[in-house]
Amino acid sequence: MKRLSLFVFLGALCSPLCSLASPQADPAAPARVGVGITQRKLGLDEAIQLALENNLDIDIERTTRDNAAQAVAAARGFFDPSFRWTPLFTEDNTPVGSVLQGVGGKLSSRGVINNFSLRQKLDKWGTSGHLDFNNQRVTTNNPFANFNPTLSSTILAAIQQPLFRGFRIDRERAEIRIRQKQVDLAGVDLQTRVIDVVSRTQSAYYDLVASRESVVVAQEQVSLGREQFAINQRLVNTGTLAPVEISAAEAELQRRIDTWYATLAIVTEAENNLKLLLAAERKASIWGEQIIPTDDGLLRPGVEDLREAVDTAIQRRPELQGLTVRNAINDVQKDLNSDLRRAQVDVIAQYSLNGLAGTINTTPNPFANLNTPIYNRLNQLSAAAGLQPVNPDNSFGNVPTALIGGYGTNLSNLLGGNYQSFQIGLSIDLNLKNRSANAGYAQAMIAEKRLKLERARTEQLIEAQVRNALQSIETARQRIAATEASAAAAKEKLDSERRLYQTGESTNFLVLTRQNEYADSRRRTLVARLDFNKSVARLEQAIGTTLQAHKITVQ
Repeated sequence: MKRLSLFVFLGALCSPLCSLASPQADPAAPARVGVGITQRKLGLDEAIQLALENNLDIDIERTTRDNAAQAVAAARGFFDPSFRWTPLFTEDNTPVGSVLQGVGGKLSSRGVINNFSLRQKLDKWGTSGHLDFNNQRVTTNNPFANFNPTLSSTILAAIQQPLFRGFRIDRERAEIRIRQKQVDLAGVDLQTRVIDVVSRTQSAYYDLVASRESVVVAQEQVSLGREQFAINQRLVNTGTLAPVEISAAEAELQRRIDTWYATLAIVTEAENNLKLLLAAERKASIWGEQIIPTDDGLLRPGVEDLREAVDTAIQRRPELQGLTVRNAINDVQKDLNSDLRRAQVDVIAQYSLNGLAGTINTTPNPFANLNTPIYNRLNQLSAAAGLQPVNPDNSFGNVPTALIGGYGTNLSNLLGGNYQSFQIGLSIDLNLKNRSANAGYAQAMIAEKRLKLERARTEQLIEAQVRNALQSIETARQRIAATEASAAAAKEKLDSERRLYQTGESTNFLVLTRQNEYADSRRRTLVARLDFNKSVARLEQAIGTTLQAHKITVQ
């Protein structure tokens, strides 16, 4: 009884001394690799804004969308007008076996061709047409050619209009529609990437918040350990405590210092994970700064009713929007293959103006040369008989004077409209089996069925994700209440145990145990709060309201 009274007296004497003594300073923290003393206070909204501006994943996804837009422009290029100019020089030498074709057994001709062509296909109704302006100048050694050289020109306008296959859709227009839908799909993918980056930024931000608060808890535990070590040392010095208790207190203190070091390393890792989302490049200034989160409160769930959350998710989830776009692309493929199963019946119309001109050929007519001796003898006999001489007409008829001239005469005849041609008719192409189009249509129908199944599966996954997120929020809310109550109770137990220890009614082991219980309760509170905020972020992502909740517009 005397020893107990003495122990109580010494404990009471030590109590005011212990309360006045400050704990020993914490050991130096490990150096932060690559991080200076500059601190940057950062709120959650600012972190999200930095991530959206600098995140490389978003920039990469934007290039995909921009490339899809350029693919649309490339597909539209099929309907650009095409102009062609064809200047040609020709020289032909052909062996012939008749003097009626060429002199000396060779038919020679030289020509200059200067043609212009404009071709255009319309992006409606499958209509296509072309306009040609052809010019030719030919010289020849053919003795029977009336003109040498001969000039000719033609203006030709033609149009082709499908009646069945290719009227509503064809491969080119289908390609444009598909690529336009692919732009929408790339936009959905970009939106999905933005949502993912925002969600990861939220998660990384609150990981940093929790890790920094864990450091505070670890530091407090080190301070409590040092304080307990100092108390034990004084009690040992006064002879009221066994020396072995100093070793127990020191062992526990070093364990807590180790835990503190580990939490500091976790802070660096959490900070680097956040910086990876916020920095535009590895040389960005933010890599050398300490990030101090300023938003450490609990988020507020936007929706907590299950049916409302699921209905919102079905309307807003980008995955379902992507499936809608993919289904629209498949509809284009189905329409195209259905059209290809039709008969190809086209109306073809053609109108042309023709022009001709040339210089009269002065080469002697071979037939006239053969009869020249006969006409000479006949004229001699006619002169002796007092008759008029015979003037032979060696031509096959007179050339119209309107055709005699140069290129100007040729154009005048061309535009005068005296030499017109017109054609109209049908072009019918029947593929008796058409297995390619039938197989393509069947594949489109299979793809449509597959997309419906994928949509049903995705909706079911969304349902599960929404349910899990709501459950996580409710569970985390209850865990927060439980862990806060646990921390409060653990703090009361610790305070009580310390008072008992100072009066000699408790042990060093129990005090250290109560300190560890209090620290564990505080850590579990931090984890519960972290899980709550992460669950809210997951709920926003699950119902597709992440962008709306943070007032983000994807451009």
